Amino acid sequence: MTSEMLLALFCIGAPLLFLAIRRGLLHRTEREVRRAGARLVAERDALERQANELEAMQADIEATKARLAELSTHKLILTRRNGKRTASSRRFIHEIGRPEPTRNRFVFRLAMAPGFIGKPDAKAVVHPDIWRFENEAQVWAADFAAARMLTGSIFHDRVGVTVSGEDTVEDAKEDAMAEAAAP
Repeated sequence: MTSEMLLALFCIGAPLLFLAIRRGLLHRTEREVRRAGARLVAERDALERQANELEAMQADIEATKARLAELSTHKLILTRRNGKRTASSRRFIHEIGRPEPTRNRFVFRLAMAPGFIGKPDAKAVVHPDIWRFENEAQVWAADFAAARMLTGSIFHDRVGVTVSGEDTVEDAKEDAMAEAAAP
């Protein structure tokens, strides 16, 4: 009888044990699914925030482009109230580099290429109205070749600027000492 009882207990206990183990596995899987779902929700929220930020940035970019397009249509106003300076005495200086003890200052004359602004695909590097006046590039470089290369990389034929030869050379050491002596 004892073996029959043991067999009966086993027949009753085995399915109960199987159901308990199955329930534990289902519970563990449910927790993993909930954690993965929470992680996916957090990632979705982060992506939505990034998408909103990108949309805001895109709107800012479009507004800036519209403002730039509007500004490019405006005329550059270069007058003074008292009229002491004439248009021919105005000079625009485009600085390239900075003074350092090992560099010299080279000055190049700049001019807008004739008929460039009239081209439909013309893209000027600076406002086209300043080219009516004297323009120069002041380049701080170790030697003339480097200065010419720097000037040519910024002001070239594709942007409608012609660069004339170098006018003056100034030593950066003297300029740096003069700046240090100034209050």
